[in-house]
Amino acid sequence: MRALQKRRAVGVDIASGFVRVLALDGTPDRPRITGSGSAPIAGSDSNASAQAIHAALAQARVDGEPVVTAVGGPEVVVRQLTLPPVPADRLLQALELQHKEFGLLPPSEGLLDAQILKRSDTDCLVLAVSVPKPLAEGRLRLLEKAAVKLRNLDVEALALLNAVMHLSQFDPRELLVVLDLQEDRTVLCLLSEKGPVVVRYLDVGAAAIVESPGDTDGGPAADASRGAIRRIADEIRLSLAFYRSEYDREGLPRHLLSGCLRVRRLNRWLTDELRLESPFEVMDPFQAVRVNGPRGHADESSGPEFVQAFGLALRAL
Repeated sequence: MRALQKRRAVGVDIASGFVRVLALDGTPDRPRITGSGSAPIAGSDSNASAQAIHAALAQARVDGEPVVTAVGGPEVVVRQLTLPPVPADRLLQALELQHKEFGLLPPSEGLLDAQILKRSDTDCLVLAVSVPKPLAEGRLRLLEKAAVKLRNLDVEALALLNAVMHLSQFDPRELLVVLDLQEDRTVLCLLSEKGPVVVRYLDVGAAAIVESPGDTDGGPAADASRGAIRRIADEIRLSLAFYRSEYDREGLPRHLLSGCLRVRRLNRWLTDELRLESPFEVMDPFQAVRVNGPRGHADESSGPEFVQAFGLALRAL
């Protein structure tokens, strides 16, 4: 009977103001959503965060199960490196010895992890991540306070990219431009077969973009929101221009969007600012993956907010 049990993974996205939980079973190629939940963080201390974690887990009916969560922010260093064909069991040692050359944190200040993306007889393509110790330790203390079992501590940007690779059905001829709007910041990722993974954190988020009263694009609220959209669009334009000039001149840009998209005009405003021929593709795991379980408080419009939690759970299947 044990061999017939399906493996389940639980992703917990602890973002600014909210906790979102997504449970998956199946395989990495064919996952299935078996539960979801979300809860606001009603306060600024760790007690409020711990209570929100418990509430979201209870909604998803996975309270007590081990979880995958992440840390993120501009302090986290993500590097795609090309090394000689180093044995896998000596990879971290090699990166630690050359951390200055690679722009990684020193071992005394950061926690290091790495994944081999491709290997040949002559070189090894590696994705290295260096996380400041206080950031990781703070997240671990929160989970301990919430009495939550940790299965794996991941990095926010990598979980996002993992979700993107699955939901977008990435074509090697494409250059992905991924925008994930959080409440207080925005994560911008660029991905191509011909260049490195680029991750940027923008200091403007969904909180700066509000719905205008009535069906109009005018007024103070709309003007302020369009200003925030313009800042995001400018960063996308500059980052994409640099990426294309340095790494991938031929890849067809494909724009993907996730996160807090509650403002109906947001996608159109972004499309207009960037002068795109078509709107951003909205990533929604509830639309792309089979759902067979409780959806908690996740309504039909909140699916893009669960992309990060989806990526976290997917990495544990």
